[in-house]
Amino acid sequence: MSNANHILEQQFRLLQQENEMLRSGRFPHTNAVNVPEELRPVFNVAEGTVREYFRDFKMDPGCGTIEINDQRYVLVRASAFSKGFLETIQGLYADKGPSEAFAIGRNFLFDYAHVIGTHDARDFHQKMNLTDPIARLSAGPVHFAWSGWAFVNIHPESNPSPDDDFLLLYDHPYSFEADSWIRAGAISKEPVCVMNSGYSSGWCEESFGLPLTAVEVSCIAKGDAKCSFVMAPPHRIQEHLEKINSKKKYASRKQYNIPTLFERKKVEEEMERSKALAEESAKAKDDFVANMSHELRTPLGAILGFADLLQKTDLDPVQQEYLEAIHTSGKSLLSIINDILDLSKLDAGKFIIESVPFSIPELMHSIQVMFSPRAAGKELRLSCSADLSINYQVTGDPMRLTQILVNLIGNAIKFTDNGSVDVNCIVSREDHDSLELHFTVRDTGIGIEPEKIHSIFDRFTQAESHITRQYGGTGLGLAITKQLIELQGGNIRVKSEMNRGTEFHFMIPYKKAQEQLHPTHTPSNGAPRSFGSFRRILIVEDNLINQKLTSTILHHNGFEVSIAKNGRKAIDLLKESGFDLILMDIQMPVLDGYRTTQLVRDELHIGTPIIAMTAHALSGERDKCLKAGMNDYLAKPFREADLLDKIAYWASLAEGNHDSTHPNFKRIDLSFLLEQTRNNKTFIREMIRIFLKQYPKDREKLKNAISKQDYRQIYKTVHALRNTVGLFGLSSSIGNPLLEMEKLALANEKVENIQQLHNKVLPLFEEAVRELELFKDN
Repeated sequence: MSNANHILEQQFRLLQQENEMLRSGRFPHTNAVNVPEELRPVFNVAEGTVREYFRDFKMDPGCGTIEINDQRYVLVRASAFSKGFLETIQGLYADKGPSEAFAIGRNFLFDYAHVIGTHDARDFHQKMNLTDPIARLSAGPVHFAWSGWAFVNIHPESNPSPDDDFLLLYDHPYSFEADSWIRAGAISKEPVCVMNSGYSSGWCEESFGLPLTAVEVSCIAKGDAKCSFVMAPPHRIQEHLEKINSKKKYASRKQYNIPTLFERKKVEEEMERSKALAEESAKAKDDFVANMSHELRTPLGAILGFADLLQKTDLDPVQQEYLEAIHTSGKSLLSIINDILDLSKLDAGKFIIESVPFSIPELMHSIQVMFSPRAAGKELRLSCSADLSINYQVTGDPMRLTQILVNLIGNAIKFTDNGSVDVNCIVSREDHDSLELHFTVRDTGIGIEPEKIHSIFDRFTQAESHITRQYGGTGLGLAITKQLIELQGGNIRVKSEMNRGTEFHFMIPYKKAQEQLHPTHTPSNGAPRSFGSFRRILIVEDNLINQKLTSTILHHNGFEVSIAKNGRKAIDLLKESGFDLILMDIQMPVLDGYRTTQLVRDELHIGTPIIAMTAHALSGERDKCLKAGMNDYLAKPFREADLLDKIAYWASLAEGNHDSTHPNFKRIDLSFLLEQTRNNKTFIREMIRIFLKQYPKDREKLKNAISKQDYRQIYKTVHALRNTVGLFGLSSSIGNPLLEMEKLALANEKVENIQQLHNKVLPLFEEAVRELELFKDN
């Protein structure tokens, strides 16, 4: 019993001593760092400095605080900053593989610890008034041990000089990071003392004022005898590592992970810069392609257009042959330009796939009509057929399907000298609201060698070089075709036999159209066109050749033509006289097509149909023209038939819009309502009657609300009027000022500004009302 009491008394005295030590700030008098003898005096001073710093130790669990020298500290379980963290990161980034996932965690810990080391050193130096670089650095390893990171054993070969020759070689016998793996009984494949490297290099970097990094070359957690490190300037450390490695008995070249502060951030910044450069380069490429498109297509359009006109004149056989060569070469060049533009749009992700109702049988019939002359010219039999069960419309992109078939059938005819080309479409899968169509294009042509089949969908690739010489082409068509099919969720395959022929099979999924619509505007199929009352056409075009070509086509078809060489001249002409249609070029000097259209709509308040004519064939150009206030779009080079179809279409709308007894309406444009109601004038007159009955009430409401500065009522009335006037084609002349009034009312701006806009639109309203009454009463 007495022996047990003696043991308890001894333990009690030890506890009292530890308690007194904590209260008084006294700690064991043992060295916190092992250094060469010549450095011992400096580090003895450092030990005294650090001991003094840690003497002011306070712990108050009641407030949840631990303070050392008026700095707040926190205790964190050591393994959470090493084994636990690294294993979590490896789990989160498991898809990247163990090594790359470990590197992500390692980079984060190094950056974090490097910053902590830098800030701890800066604060410690200020608190303890340390200015000498050696004194500042020597306090680091001591502070390192006192704060629980690791014990430091500095090697004699070290050279802690404040220049490029800085070198620190050291060991950590008791590193907290390696210890966390050992205590868990785990072995790491990589060195784990990452925070030790970051913290110590951060402290030394702050002490000497030069960039430093540290690399762990051996680690207890890996099974090595010790955790050893090399610290040096980043651009010198590889040199030191190679020297150390060369001294080993069986030295072999070894790869070390050399951390650099915020390497990840630098990489991300470099990626951002690269992305910005790539985007800038892509924009420059788009601009170049757009400009080249315009510069090439404009003269090419003139060549093809005048060739078409020349074919209508009396020519002898030799002249006819020469003209045919010009026409064929021009069309080939245009095809190449179109292919390059398509590739540019596909690469830029700007190739838009439409979703509109269309008829497969009708499309196949159009394809047959399109290619019959070419097939007949080579005495080939051409058949295009569609499954009879497809007696309904589907929703998809008919233009892209046509482009795919044109590419494949064009190739089939080109590479077939005798026999036939057969095109077929069947239903391969169908349910209540969707289906998959299987298209086949089969020819009896020259075929493709088996070893070449895998590459025919590559860009600028043809089966043999002699094919390019004999048949022409760039090798782009099939590459574009494949991408177009895949953009629509389909796939394509090919099988071929030399000198027997080739079969292309492709599948595309489609939705069944909910409403079986019938198109209201289809190109002419050769039937006589009606231009109604359309006689006077204004051509706004700066290119002399295009002026001549377009005016010649129009004169031959009985139109009166005026020409403006830029937008400013067009505005002057429109102020003097009226026109039935305006053909507007986009790229012009003085005033371009966009700005000219804006002035026509917003200042002249003229609703005459405007058809954009542009050689810019890039994605989005059509939408841009329509948003600018134009009514339609015609890409250069255009065929005579395409231009006349556009004019006939807008003439037919105008005929529905205005009775022949009506004067040309200056304000209203009922083409939208006529198209949407399928020319149901009775219904349109009823809508006009309702508007004319409501308008006087709204006019008085708005007038009273403005006088009373009732912003809420102004907004409600203007909003209701704006929604209505768009139906009558008044969006640009009246709708835009009304929108401004809405915004001003919503923001409670000065009522005088709203009054000014009201004064502007009121006369326009009265004029539009008179025109609506004329239409209603006729």
